[in-house]
Amino acid sequence: MSLSFFLGTSKAQISPLTGAINDFTKEVYLDLAANFQRNAIISPLSLHMALGLTLFGSKGETSYAIMQGIQIKNPDTLLNDYKGIIEHLSKSPELKIANKIYFGQDVQLDPSYETGALQHFNSALGKVDLNHSQSAADQINNWVAHQTNNKINNVIGSSNITSDTRLILINAIHFKGIWANPFKRSNTKDKLFYLSETHSIRVPMMYIKEEFIMNVEVGDEGFAMLELPYGTKQEQRFSMHVFLPNKRTGLAALEKKFFQTNESFAEKFGNIVNNGFKTKV
Repeated sequence: MSLSFFLGTSKAQISPLTGAINDFTKEVYLDLAANFQRNAIISPLSLHMALGLTLFGSKGETSYAIMQGIQIKNPDTLLNDYKGIIEHLSKSPELKIANKIYFGQDVQLDPSYETGALQHFNSALGKVDLNHSQSAADQINNWVAHQTNNKINNVIGSSNITSDTRLILINAIHFKGIWANPFKRSNTKDKLFYLSETHSIRVPMMYIKEEFIMNVEVGDEGFAMLELPYGTKQEQRFSMHVFLPNKRTGLAALEKKFFQTNESFAEKFGNIVNNGFKTKV
C-alpha cells in the first residue's frame, strides 16, 4: 500500500509545471510499486521540488538530465510557477512546506542562486561543518524536527555525510488536517484486511456513515473511489481519495487503468473525481 501526496487540479488549471509534477508522480509511483514491497507514504511533490531547486543551480548535461527526470521541458517557466504553487499551498494552516540547502563552510555559492532559492522556492541556506558529520547531521535533523512538529526526527545520519559531501538539499513537508466529517474513535473496530485473495490480517478500521463524493466503475477491473475532505464544510482545500478495486487481486489492473492510458495521470484522476456523485455511505 502507498499513500501519495500530489497536486490535483481541474484540466483548465493544469499549468506546465503542475502537469510535470503529476507525470513525475506517476513515474515515482510505478518505480516504488515495482521495487518496494512495504507500506509507504510518499511525497513526489517534495522530491520534485528538491530536484527543481537543484536544476536551478545546474548547467549543461547535469541540467538536461534533471529536466528529463522531472519532466520539465522549459526551465524558464519553472521559477515563477514554483513560487505560485508554494505560495498557494502555504496559505493553508494544515500544510507546511519548507526547503533548506546546507553547504560546507568552504563552499562559495553564487549570490544569485541564494537570492533565487529564497525568492522562488522559499528555501533558506545554512552552513554546516561537514568535517564533523555527527554535529552536522544533528543540526539538520533538529531543523527538520522543528519544521514537522517533531514528526520527523532523523532524516539524515552521520554516515550519509562523507568527505565528498558539498551540498545537502532538504525538503520537509508536514500536513495535519482535520476531517470535515470526523470519525468517532469508539467506532473503530478490528476487521479483516486482505493482502491477497487468500491472505488477510486484522487491522483497526474506522467507521462512519455520512454523505461523501464517490465514483464507481463496475466490472472485474473496476473500482470504487471515495473522497474524504479535510477542513470545514464551508472551506475544504485538501482531500484524501481512497481507491478500492472491485476484486481483491485488482490492484494491478487499477494501476494499469491509471497509468497505461493516453490520458495524463492528472487528467485521468481529475475526470474520476469531477464525475463523482454525492451519496451516503
